[in-house]
Amino acid sequence: MQMRGLLRHIVSCSILLAMLAGCQRIPLYERATNVSLRISLQLSLDYELEFATENDLDEELSLKVYGKEPQYFMAMFYDKYTHDLTTSHIVGAEGGDLHVPSGEYDIVLYNFGTESTQVRNLNIKDEAEAFTSDITKTMSDKFMAIRESAAIKKSPVKGYEDDPIIHEPDHLYVANVKDADIPAFTGKDVSVTIYADAASIVEVYSLEILNLKGVENIGKVEVFITGQSKSNHFGRQEMNPEPASIYTEMRPDKEKGRLYTIFGTFGKLPGEEGLVYLDISDTGGGKYRYIYDVTDQFDDPENTGHRLVVDASEIDIPKPEHGGGGLAPSVDKWENEEVEVPLG
Repeated sequence: MQMRGLLRHIVSCSILLAMLAGCQRIPLYERATNVSLRISLQLSLDYELEFATENDLDEELSLKVYGKEPQYFMAMFYDKYTHDLTTSHIVGAEGGDLHVPSGEYDIVLYNFGTESTQVRNLNIKDEAEAFTSDITKTMSDKFMAIRESAAIKKSPVKGYEDDPIIHEPDHLYVANVKDADIPAFTGKDVSVTIYADAASIVEVYSLEILNLKGVENIGKVEVFITGQSKSNHFGRQEMNPEPASIYTEMRPDKEKGRLYTIFGTFGKLPGEEGLVYLDISDTGGGKYRYIYDVTDQFDDPENTGHRLVVDASEIDIPKPEHGGGGLAPSVDKWENEEVEVPLG
């Protein structure tokens, strides 16, 4: 009996020693601080688009000018010193209440709900980028055809064959808040309030082709505009210095004898040529192609209305011999012109 009790005592002591050896002090989880994020959204442009004020715009063009009011934002908190993403939260258009670990942050916000503008590289602040997709090869071949035919007829023009051709961006609203200091949670019911001003990173221009004849014979007009920024690094608030050409479409206005459109861009790059490549299809399937230089209008600091205008009195689109359509196809000879347009 004494031996059995001794063994029991030895076993109990061994278990107790093992438990004591396995015990360690575990620090309590650090509570996050409550942050009240308040977003002020600027939908209007900080410049007056003259074309929009002078014309009644339909919903599609109005959205290009003023954008669509966003419903949600992504709020990204980047470490102030490493620029790495620490935490992110989805908030409403006016902001919201968040729980954020203590630290020193730069905060970047962008809205959801864009149709053509996309985002990528969000894990590092300086690499966060807004971009749009390249157009299809079929459409880019049209651009090359305009360039090559104009070069044959006149003197060679800059090819831009190495530049991507992208869809025009729609408005992306971005806010940047620097040096946001989030204190450690102290157990008190205290909230840190941060205010952020969000505005679009996309610039808007109008483009008009005036005084042309035969507008009533035009079926479709596609346009390529060179010298634009490929994307926007919205984390560091800079245009991408790599050039791209933007693809969009123009509308025929039979009453005023013009073509017109409104388009968005990440910005015209300094030192790049702003050329307008027109691809006009008549109602019978014929093609007419022209090139115009609007670089000076892009670069003119007095062009505060962001209006690009071309005098195209040399364009005359004749009535097609055939009505077009699947049962009456027609193929007309390409007509190409490179025109020096006086700007001013």
